[in-house]
Order: sequence, then structure tokens, then C-alpha cells
Amino acid sequence: MITRTVIFTNEQTSISSTDQQFTYSSLTDCSQIPLYHEPLEAWVETLDGKDPYTTKRGAVSLHPEVFGAFPRIDILHWNLYWQKMYKVVDWSFAMTKQEKRGGGRKPWPQKGTGRARHGSIRSPLWHNGGRALGPRGPRTYYFMLPFMLRVRGLISALTCKFAQNDIHIVDSLESLPSDDTKFLEELCDSRGWGPSVLFVHESDFAPRNITVATDMIGHMNIMPVQGLNVYSMLKHETLVLSLKSAQLIQERLLFHLSRPDDWRANGKKVRPIINRPAPPKPLEFLAPSVTL
Repeated sequence: MITRTVIFTNEQTSISSTDQQFTYSSLTDCSQIPLYHEPLEAWVETLDGKDPYTTKRGAVSLHPEVFGAFPRIDILHWNLYWQKMYKVVDWSFAMTKQEKRGGGRKPWPQKGTGRARHGSIRSPLWHNGGRALGPRGPRTYYFMLPFMLRVRGLISALTCKFAQNDIHIVDSLESLPSDDTKFLEELCDSRGWGPSVLFVHESDFAPRNITVATDMIGHMNIMPVQGLNVYSMLKHETLVLSLKSAQLIQERLLFHLSRPDDWRANGKKVRPIINRPAPPKPLEFLAPSVTL
């Protein structure tokens, strides 16, 4: 029987057993976490076995402002609406009077016939005439969502997934021993990874085994960490992150949360620093001098 002891420290997280020793550096520098928060812990698994109890390889600490923030459902809705609308294009098109073929001759004289005055049979007043204010497609419904709403949307999606125990961290996607589709499906079923799984890799070049295994499974997809988005996370029930991809996600989101300035605003300070250090001494309030 294998006995494991999990040790959490500020610098590293290690797991010791009678047969093997695994050590992982913590993803979180505990000195950067505010005093009113505690780091979150998650298991690091591997893909080389189907037993969920013997595939634990260690534990990592996660930053609470990325994986344990307050979920904003309204921001999630805006991100979903933005992602659905930027691919919608209205192709309807109506020709004007000038673009219609024919209609250059005046249909009848201006006076003397007792009929209404017309200059062309392609006027908008006529049947099969041009449209005065018709659609002039293609028209895109794309709009740019504010940058911080996109950042907060990713944080809210990660928070909801982590709170529902739908985020799983693996040491590497290269640890999958086989490219058999049936093996991957049985592995996900044995670990309770839901009907749909999204694997996130740290680079654009995914390992061969998991790429071939997920190619013929419609409800399992693999994505580079640069393309992670709110819609894909909410579309899949389970999110499987490699250790390096989880570190990259956390570093980038923390960087944008604590940036002192915004480069899109020409260097002007538009956001305060979240993790400000404590002041060296209490603030002194001096009474204003009164001159008599």
C-alpha cells in the first residue's frame, strides 16, 4: 500500500511516497497574495493511468484572485454575447435606382396625359424599382468589448469551473501513453470528467497521442493556451489544463489585474494597483493653520 504525504509551503509543493518522489514548484508566490486571501490548492494528475487514486503526482497552489474571485454572471453574459456576435454578418443587399438596369427613358411626357409625373420606371415608387433606404450589406455586427471585461470574463469562468470541481491540472499532455480513442474515453469516464472535455496545451504544437485520440471524438477538443476563451470553457463541462498552461494563464491574468497603467490610454494611469504594499507609517492628519 502506498502512503502519500502532501506538504504545502510557500516555495514548493511536494508529495512523498514509499516508491516515488514528485516535487512541483508552486504556481503562486504567497507573498503576493493579500492578507485577507488564502492560496487555493489543486491536485496534479497524470494521463498515464485510468485509476484516479493512483495518478496523483502532487499539488499546486493557485492564486485566489484568478481561480477564487467573485463570479460575475453579467460579465460572462457580455463575453458570450460578444463572441457570438462578432461572427454574425448580414449579407442582405438591395440595389438603388442608379444600380437597377433600365429606366433611363421617361415613361411618358411631363404634361398633357393627366397622369402623375415620373422620370424613370426604376424609381422607388414603382414595382421592381430601386430601394431608397434598403440594406447595403455585407454588414458586420462586430464590436469591441472593453479589455477589462474580457479579463474579468476569463477570471469568472475559471472561478466557476474551479468551484464546481471541473478544472483538472495534469503534469503534461504528453503523458498520454496511447493514441487510441477508446483508451481516452475510458480514462475520462473513470475519472468522472463529464461528457465534454477541453484540453489546454501550453503551445500551438500539441502532442501526437492526444491530438490523434481527440481527432475522432466530437465532444473532446484540444486548444492552445493563447486561444482560451469564455465560450469554449462554458461549452465544455470539464477543463483539463497542463501545468505550464495553468502557470501561463495565472501569470498573464495577474499581470493585467495589477497593471499600474494602460498602454491603450497613452500611458495615462487609468487603473489602480490592486496589490499595493502597506504604507510604511500611519497617515498623519494635520490640522490646517489658522492665521488671525
